[in-house]
Formats: sequence, C-alpha cells, structure tokens
Amino acid sequence: MNKFLATFKLTFFSKVKAKSFIFTTLLIIAGMFLAFNFDKIIDLFDSEENKEVEIIADEEFKATFTSILQTYDEELEVVDADGGTTIEITNTDPIEAEVKSEDELSSTDEQNIQLALNDTHQSYVLQNLNLSEEEVNEIYQEVPVQFLVSKEDSSGYEEGADDEFNILNMVIFYFSVILMFIIILSYANQIAMEIANEKSSRVIEMIVSSIRPVQHLMAKISAIICVSVIQVLLISLGGLLAFYLSDSQALLDQFGLETNEQTVKLIVYCIIFVILGLALYLSIAAMLGSFISRMEDIQQGMMPLTFISMIGYMVALMGINFADHILVTVSSYVPFFTPFVMPLRLLVSSTGHGPMLIGIAIMVVSIILVLLLAAYVYKRSVLSTESGIMKNIKRIRK
Repeated sequence: MNKFLATFKLTFFSKVKAKSFIFTTLLIIAGMFLAFNFDKIIDLFDSEENKEVEIIADEEFKATFTSILQTYDEELEVVDADGGTTIEITNTDPIEAEVKSEDELSSTDEQNIQLALNDTHQSYVLQNLNLSEEEVNEIYQEVPVQFLVSKEDSSGYEEGADDEFNILNMVIFYFSVILMFIIILSYANQIAMEIANEKSSRVIEMIVSSIRPVQHLMAKISAIICVSVIQVLLISLGGLLAFYLSDSQALLDQFGLETNEQTVKLIVYCIIFVILGLALYLSIAAMLGSFISRMEDIQQGMMPLTFISMIGYMVALMGINFADHILVTVSSYVPFFTPFVMPLRLLVSSTGHGPMLIGIAIMVVSIILVLLLAAYVYKRSVLSTESGIMKNIKRIRK
C-alpha cells in the first residue's frame, strides 16, 4: 500500500504542479468570467451618444410613441433637442418617418425603432376605426388551439408532451460535452505516453523490481483520473463563482435564458458523467498504452480511443435537437457513448432519474471491467520491447 501511495503521490503532484494544468484551468475559468460578464463588456464599447433620441412630431404622437419605444429599449432617453438620433415623423396617415443619426445605429436599435413605429401605427389605425375596448381586445386575443396526438392503443387522442428544449440547458450540455472531449484527449495521451515512455526507456525494469506491475499501473491511472477530476471540479466551481458574482439574472434575461425543473438535475448529472467518462476513457488509454513499446507508435495506438470518443462527441452534438429519438436512447446505453449522450436525454422534460441511474451503473461496471483488462494486459506486456502493436497483442494472447 505504501508503494502504491508513493507512486500515486509522485504522479499526482507532478501533474497538478505542471504549468499546462495551471494555465489551462485558469484560462477556462477566466473565459467563463468573461462570458458571464459579457453584457458589461458590450456596454463598455457601446456608444452612449446614440442612446439620446429626439422625436420631431406633434405632442400626442410623441407621447404615445415614446412610451412604446421605451418598452423595447429602456436605455433610450428621449430629449427635446440635440439628440444623437433624430426620428422625424413626416406623415401620420399613414405613418412615415425618417431616422437620422450622427453615428451608424446598431441593428438592434434600428429594429426597436421599427417595431415601435409599427405598434404606434397599429394603435392609430385602431383608434381611427372607432372600435370599443372589447373589440380591440378581441382583435388581439389569441386563437385557442389544442394539439392532440393519437394514443398508442388507437382509442382516441391525447395532448402531446411539451418537449420544447430550454436554451440554457442546451448551453450547459454543450459546455460539459466539449469540456469532457478536450480533457479526454489531453489526459488520454498523457497516460499512454507515460506508460509507453517507461517501457521504451527500460525504466520499468527497475520499477517492477520494487513494486508489482499491476499496483504501479493502478497508481498511475488513479493519480491521473484524480487530476482530471480535480480540474473538472475547479472549472465547475469557477463557473459557479463567476455566475453568482456577475449580474446573472440580468444576463439570462438579456439573452432570453431561463431555468426550468431540469436545469439543476442536468448540471449534477453532467458533472457525474464527465467524471465517469474521464475514468472510463483514461482506463482505456492506459490499456492501449500497455500495448505500446515505442514512442513512435503512440498515435497509432491511441487511434481507436480517439475515434470512439469522437463518435460519442458527434452523436451528442448532432442529436441535441432530437434528444427523444430512439437512436439517442439506444446509444445512451452503449458504455463508450453513455457519458456523452445520457445527459442529452435530460433536455426532454419527461426524462427522470431512472435512465440516469442506469447509465451510472453501466459506467461503473464498464470502468471496473476495463481496469481489470488493463491490469491483465499490462502484467503480460510490461517487459515486452517488441516493436509493433500487433506483435504485442499476439504475444499477450499466447
């Protein structure tokens, strides 16, 4: 046990103290602070001159139009003279206008002015028709529509499920999948290179004289998995800190993002599956590294893991608009794809804890089996110096 801990500590602290670990973690956290304060950054570069608007029209029109315009943009300040933007009403029947500005208006400001003018014009038309308040309300009343879906037993129709995806949940899912994919590729190559480097430099001969090969392998795998998990947790905590220190509610409102009953569940399960996904893929990387005796064969040996993780990554991203599709459901139970695809199913509001718990069980069993296989391969090939991956595989099978 002491030898296991000695190897574990050596590998763990060498990775945690590495400049690449510190720089990457701080860079991602800094990026999240920038993202959560994106509205403030935009405000720094926004020109305040064009926020002062002068309206040239009769007083009645000006009062009506001003109140409507400020519902679209509260920051627009209506002034009597010397405004950065001038809106001149050239005709009121029908309404025609000219907008003159010192600087070019943003597309958002142009759209807000256009929408406000359209609403004002609509209000004037309704007034000229001499309609009562009840008649006006009737015009704006939404038509009630009930969407029904045929029942499975063809006995009638029932209301369909509301599966409109929450944009905030999609952003959270995107971030977790991309983060997991990047960390998998980074640490998988590291653990394979460490194992292959020990074998190619013949250092492993001295190592196995003082510690059992399987114990040495497990210590290395455990250390690198812990390093990757710590990095994920630091990034997650950094993201939460950035979220709470920023004006999060204003930012969510600005981009039309809102939480729902699945948001907290999605965050928790995304973190769990990212950690389990790292454990699975790093265990596979260690197993593949055990087949390699020369550093030149690293890229060739890691090719299967790269392709499998890339398939899972692409299935997750391309299936984001089809989270309730049967192919997504089936692929979520395939161990190699489970960490990528299973959280995707939470974008559908009807998905509960059951599938997530099954996915976690699948991942835990898969990790144990891969670790046992990696230990078997490493034990039989630890002292092999034969070149070529296929030769090492044939040797292990004997």
